[in-house]
Amino acid sequence: MRCFTFVYVLLCFVHSAPALADGVLTQRYPAGWKSTLATDSSVTTQGVWVDDRFRFADAPHRYTVDDQASLKWNFSGTSLVIRLAGQNTSSYPGTGLPSHGKLSVYVDGELSNTVYPAREGREFIAATNLASGTHELLLVHTTTPDSKGVRVESFLTADQPLGIFSFAVTAELQEYLNDVRFIVSKEGRIVRSSVGRNWLTGNCSISLPAGQAFDIRIEALGWDSQLITTPIINQNTPSNSPPVYLRRSPNTTQYRFRSPRLNDQSIRQPGEDFTARFLGFDAKINEVRIRRQNGGVIFSRVLSYIEDTEKAFYYDRQIVITLPDDTPPGVYDLEIDIVGGRRTSTCRSPSSVVIVKEYPKHPRFITFGHLDTSGQYQAEYVQRIATMANIIGVDMVLASNSVNAAYLSGALSNLQMPYLINFGNHQVYGHHRWYGPDLGGVNFGSNLFVLNYGLPWHEPIEPVVAKLEKHRHAKTKVINAFEHNAPDALLDEFRIALIHDAHGPGDKLMKMGNTPTQRVGKSNSISFRLVELFGGKVINATYNKHPTAPIPFARDEQPPLRVQMLSSTKATIINEYKQPFPKAKITFLAPQGKYVPTQGIIKSFSLSDNGRYAEVVVEIDLEASSTSSITLTPQ
Repeated sequence: MRCFTFVYVLLCFVHSAPALADGVLTQRYPAGWKSTLATDSSVTTQGVWVDDRFRFADAPHRYTVDDQASLKWNFSGTSLVIRLAGQNTSSYPGTGLPSHGKLSVYVDGELSNTVYPAREGREFIAATNLASGTHELLLVHTTTPDSKGVRVESFLTADQPLGIFSFAVTAELQEYLNDVRFIVSKEGRIVRSSVGRNWLTGNCSISLPAGQAFDIRIEALGWDSQLITTPIINQNTPSNSPPVYLRRSPNTTQYRFRSPRLNDQSIRQPGEDFTARFLGFDAKINEVRIRRQNGGVIFSRVLSYIEDTEKAFYYDRQIVITLPDDTPPGVYDLEIDIVGGRRTSTCRSPSSVVIVKEYPKHPRFITFGHLDTSGQYQAEYVQRIATMANIIGVDMVLASNSVNAAYLSGALSNLQMPYLINFGNHQVYGHHRWYGPDLGGVNFGSNLFVLNYGLPWHEPIEPVVAKLEKHRHAKTKVINAFEHNAPDALLDEFRIALIHDAHGPGDKLMKMGNTPTQRVGKSNSISFRLVELFGGKVINATYNKHPTAPIPFARDEQPPLRVQMLSSTKATIINEYKQPFPKAKITFLAPQGKYVPTQGIIKSFSLSDNGRYAEVVVEIDLEASSTSSITLTPQ
């Protein structure tokens, strides 16, 4: 079931609230703990060590394959925890070897532990109940002819007894699950937040204060979270738990649908129709509906349809669906209940139907790409960009050269506009099960067509030509590409207004062909762009009127554009960017009633299925470097 909001946190993730520090999921430790990175200057090395940070991982680390290479560090504290870096994933090219060596741990000259990182979780106890004062840590890496390598991320010290809680995390579609976030709480108060999991084994370990029990929420975007409770943490022996299994989130799971679907969304106005193709077998169609949620509140419509029996084949069936005139705007799941013995089920296509009040005359896009989203920490960054896109209120999001569709489908499930995404040179293979073929596209009304192409342009061009030919009538045509170097003849023939990409050389903003076509490319992996068109031409694609710069957004940065919900009818909107955002959108989920905003205009008003709640979307012009407040006043 979809959960969504235009604002940042309060209306979404009711069942799985993450650990937030100023809007950012962070490393967090109990009071009195200290974390020191292995790359810190206070840590001395012997042998060959490389400072490494795998594709925007949550922390840097030191890596060696050199036999007898060592790290030495002096520390204060009565307990010491070693935190290993993640095993670099084999599915992501060019990430180096996993950690298959042996690590010997010496504290004050005595061997305290021997660890084989390939089989361990990310954390283990090096010492506890030490005397007060300064101590020496020595880590020694040992190789064999067939096994070598260790990655050390950091050291945790504390002046209290510590223990290790160990368990395994497995998952549906486990081949895509790399790491997860652990959010540890005590009586509702968050005490730890960290990313962990050894993807080779699924083993997890997390250090905690001894003598207490804790609640741990396990989060992975694209999967449903799980909440477990630890036993009382033992100081001397690891505390264990049965394996935890994460199921894929329904927000990302397509079941028995051909179309519409992700990357092939049906974008319609109320009262219009669209075609759906699904695996209905020979069962009876009981009901067809669209459905979405906001903070657990349901908005849905039962749909009328006509079946096109001539288009049926074997399991496949095709229907033409008509939307009611009173359908509220939003991004919906399409659901078809079928009844017939063992076929009885609900066919479901998440985020596949987008209802808009009007088609854009001058479309606006948020664009980004090549963000190296291979795991949880990176996916959380994409989720924050998606939330800002909701506030900016653009018409569509274009993502290029993506990596792991399992995480990305979860990170983008809160988008309240259609989006297209392709996967390029760092792809984790298998993204088609979420996003379909590498060539596709969507109509956004009769005047805008956006083609999505995830292959290099040296591939045969005829399928692209055929796709564009079908949509020649659209006045504005856009390409979301993996690479930008489409043939000029193609761009000119179909008068392509914009080509967005996230890979390849050349100027990231340049004119191509005679039309001309505006290339808008990704400049770096810590930014995004707002691309605005007027009259079928790109008029802006940069930050604050700069000639080339994108909108900056650091990986560990609090979103500069954010909403703080003070109540169900009052919000503060903060824009720290140096440019304005006209027609921004803020969504309230308020008790049923009629309202007038203290500023801005009501763009849409939707009544929940149970009649108890009103979803009120307010449009407001946000000034640069501003803080605004909106209150919905009952009328």
